Amino acid sequence: MTLEDEQRELVEAARRVMEAECGPSVVRELEASLRGYSPEMWRRMAELGWLGLPIPEEYGGFGLGVLDLVLLNKELGRALCPSPYISTVVLGAGAIAAAGTDEQKSGLLPSIAEGKTVIGFALQEANRYYDYRSVEATATRSQGGWVLQGTKMFVEFAEAADHLLVVVRTSPAQSGSDGLTMFLVDSKSPGLQLRHLPTMARDRQFEVVLHDVVVPDDAVVGRVGDAWMDLEALVQRATVVFCGYLVGAAERMHELAVQYSKDRVQFGRPIGSFQLIQSYMAQLIIEIWGAETMTFYASWTLDHGRPARGLVAKTKAFVGDTIKRTTDMGSQVFGGMGYVEEVDSTLYLRRGKQYQLSLGDTTFWEEVVAEELFDA
Repeated sequence: MTLEDEQRELVEAARRVMEAECGPSVVRELEASLRGYSPEMWRRMAELGWLGLPIPEEYGGFGLGVLDLVLLNKELGRALCPSPYISTVVLGAGAIAAAGTDEQKSGLLPSIAEGKTVIGFALQEANRYYDYRSVEATATRSQGGWVLQGTKMFVEFAEAADHLLVVVRTSPAQSGSDGLTMFLVDSKSPGLQLRHLPTMARDRQFEVVLHDVVVPDDAVVGRVGDAWMDLEALVQRATVVFCGYLVGAAERMHELAVQYSKDRVQFGRPIGSFQLIQSYMAQLIIEIWGAETMTFYASWTLDHGRPARGLVAKTKAFVGDTIKRTTDMGSQVFGGMGYVEEVDSTLYLRRGKQYQLSLGDTTFWEEVVAEELFDA
């Protein structure tokens, strides 16, 4: 695949910025922070135009496609840069651009592009599904608005968000993809409670409890009771963009392991000269290249408006396994040092398993693949 000149420039600029401003020491500092990401780095991303990549030009963005987002996030993934990029730019801004009112678009899209607004995405609940099957939270009509009830799980950066994009059922009697509605909820709303969920990756994931949370009618994003028509495409886009992040992380972990195997001498020679180590590294780079190819093809398919449900599912299932295997096997190359906190590879190891689970685990996406195969 040949990149456009502007895309190559985006990749080169992102690589330079991440290497200069988001090294392993910065990632460790952000792990220990309450926000979990750097507001200064978020503003820097805005200055570089990264937060406006998919936002329409009339609202301060560039109107670019999924592939451009994948290329950027691949570089963010190499550095393990923690940021609310996918929840805010891909899902939040994406939902508003696709389904929001003129007031929502003019009020929020420029603010997102400028780095002034952070959005958390609240879809998943206490099950492994990352689609309409996850949703049991409800919203019922009240005078001049709605009352939200329920619990959302694994809402990343919820504590730092200005708004949460919450998916609930406004027609509880309906099942499946029917009866879903999106709401933009102020994160400081009375009745909204947050509980931090510690993870292996030490990122900022939250349980969000909605207890009699009242929102006005203008908080609705899109059509009442028909949100999945817009959400399905957004989830597919976000999943593929996240796969780009994972490919970048796997690529960098592989580089660290290869370099260590060249430098580490045992029994009088570098351990990279041993057949087993070479086999490990050869297997992994083949998988990483395959994961990258699938991610790029899925991006191209989405950008050309073609049906991609099955392809997105195959991509996330394969890329999720790839990041898990790469971080696991890569750490084994380091021996005991691969499990020491101060070693950079450990940052990737701790994220490998969690990233396999984020935005739907492998089992969920394999089920989607099976549905596409047998329900077609």
